[in-house]
Amino acid sequence: MIVTINGAFGPGKTSAATKLQPLIPNSMIYDPEEIGYMSSSVTSIGV
Repeated sequence: MIVTINGAFGPGKTSAATKLQPLIPNSMIYDPEEIGYMSSSVTSIGV
């Protein structure tokens, strides 16, 4: 099962996912914003 939480910036999607995740066995959270933060920090180094 894949559960998606979508919406505008700032309303608490990650907070809701963090509270929901323990209730779903064998689940994990994938937050694409984290990937964006990592890639922008790598490009700002000058790579």
